[in-house]
Amino acid sequence: MGALCDFAWLGRVEYLEAWEYQRELARRRARGEIPDTILLLEHPPVFTTGRRGPGANLRLPEEALGAPLIETDRGGDITFHGPGQLIAYPIVDLRAAALSVVTYVRALEEAVVRTVRTYGIEAHTECGLTGVWAGETGSSAEKIAAIGVRVGKPAGPSGAWVTTHGLALNVTVDLEWFGRIVPCGIGDRGVASIESLSGQSPRLEDVAQVLREALGDALGREVRVLESSALPRRGMPAP
Repeated sequence: MGALCDFAWLGRVEYLEAWEYQRELARRRARGEIPDTILLLEHPPVFTTGRRGPGANLRLPEEALGAPLIETDRGGDITFHGPGQLIAYPIVDLRAAALSVVTYVRALEEAVVRTVRTYGIEAHTECGLTGVWAGETGSSAEKIAAIGVRVGKPAGPSGAWVTTHGLALNVTVDLEWFGRIVPCGIGDRGVASIESLSGQSPRLEDVAQVLREALGDALGREVRVLESSALPRRGMPAP
């Protein structure tokens, strides 16, 4: 059995609140105060970009997007988060887990592939493109999950390399939002969801349970499920 990893479902959380909470948990993980922790949640509508900003990947002026646009410190390009999309934010010490950044990202992708298979969807990864895709390999594939991570070394002597940000799996999210941007900077491919591909509309919390077990397996972690009230909290509202 692998090392312990705490999982908690937070419900719907504003993006900036969740981002600040990730940073707080990352500092605590680096100090060894908490085990690896994975937050599962959804966001109100928001567009986010990686460190490079949106560039030419806005199809509408920013003021016409209909939701905030936030530049973050993660990798990856512009994407949308909103209701019906399952977010996983792993706070994992890669050094303690003996994982490279590449093997960590591959584990996130594998967890998504296993999760959507539960709903009858065969998904895959694409060479040179981070994330998870459904449909035929190549330009006809549609993205069902986006991945953008940051690996940082919070202040302190521990030598920890701790992850923040993570993955976004489209479950029942309104895909029309993605038409306002070039999702992940890839203009010749579409975006899909569990609902659009399978006709099923599972509850987000039910999909979160499936993803939780898949992440535990892919990362070699023993899953411990916590109530959100049992997590260290700083400035986070109750879900």
